[in-house]
Amino acid sequence: MFSSTKLHFKMALLQIKRRKRRAVLIALMISLSLVGLLFMEGMYDGMMVQITQNSIKTGSGTLSVEHKNFRSDNNIKYNIQNPDNITKLLDHKEEISSYVLRISQRGLIATAGYSKGVNVIGVDLTKEEEHADLKNFLTKGEYTFDKRSRGAIIGYRLARKLKVDVGKKVIITMQDNTNEVVSAAFKIRAIIKTNNMNIDEYGLLVDMKRLQALTGINGVTQISILLHKRNLDASVLHELRSEILDEQIVIYSYKELYPSLHESEMMMQTYNKISTIFIFVVASLGIFGVVMVSVLERVREFGIMMAIGTEFKEIVRLVMYESLLITMSGYIIGALLGGSLLWYFKEYGLNLSGFSDAFAIFGMDSNIYAVMKEEYFTNSFISVLLATLVATLIPLITLKRRNPIKSINEQT
Repeated sequence: MFSSTKLHFKMALLQIKRRKRRAVLIALMISLSLVGLLFMEGMYDGMMVQITQNSIKTGSGTLSVEHKNFRSDNNIKYNIQNPDNITKLLDHKEEISSYVLRISQRGLIATAGYSKGVNVIGVDLTKEEEHADLKNFLTKGEYTFDKRSRGAIIGYRLARKLKVDVGKKVIITMQDNTNEVVSAAFKIRAIIKTNNMNIDEYGLLVDMKRLQALTGINGVTQISILLHKRNLDASVLHELRSEILDEQIVIYSYKELYPSLHESEMMMQTYNKISTIFIFVVASLGIFGVVMVSVLERVREFGIMMAIGTEFKEIVRLVMYESLLITMSGYIIGALLGGSLLWYFKEYGLNLSGFSDAFAIFGMDSNIYAVMKEEYFTNSFISVLLATLVATLIPLITLKRRNPIKSINEQT
């Protein structure tokens, strides 16, 4: 009688139509919860991606090669004297997207009325444009050090504190590799906003070759490496450490240099798990209430069916189909709406320019772009499916314990 799956679905649809308001409400509850959670997951992950990317592209890179004493002493005499030996190895690594050589030296920057500690960074602008997309971070001026390499690019916060603008001159004082004090004048060619505080608040970018000449070194203080996939950092790090035999050279992962970023990524993974549990709980409670009421209302109907020989497993199948039709409808609507919302903010971003200064403190852009991951939808689907199975279990157990004839008599 009830052996046909098609017949079960028809009966389940008829039951849903009889109580369509209740079914619509539970489907809407699931879909709206799913839309909200998909949006929050995508935006939070998008913020973390931006924070991490801004920090590693303009800073350490996914991996950073340095002299072993440079981080502790920050003296330019601790530099990589033969970077070509290392770059030859990097050129043959397929996992590496790009790398750049940099020089970093602390000093003092001064104008007519102000002075401040500064991090002077020697870079090759052509390579930085490909590696860190540095040109797109300019807020004012031209992406050049001029023909004589007398120009400089300054962080926007540092420019604000020094009250300098494009075209103004600044004096840099620092130590060379013999600890002698050297000074040089630079003309501000551009102002940059990277949301990397080391650059925005303390950074002055100058031509690498000129900085080498001023400090008297031939090497570099850092080789910044970007990988195609950040999760390959551990394997590539292990390979490079085994291949670079110079005991004076160390290699860091961004997770070591920015532990707070790594912890934030781990927290985001935890948040996603909590979100999945939340979907499960919301769906379970809603489905449980609907199914329990539906079963209790139809005790006499199920009792008659069982009394005339219908097997209990057929009733279980019927109730399960009803629940699945309602919850899967809610899931599909929520996934479509949530996916569309994420796609929109992935393409066009969420503009919060009014809070740009506050976001910059945390290394975030004012225009936040969402992230879309397949796991958002698969985890939600599994959660809704499990919630349906769990939430229908108790009402069915309650029905199972009832005697069919007794169930009929209770409502006669």
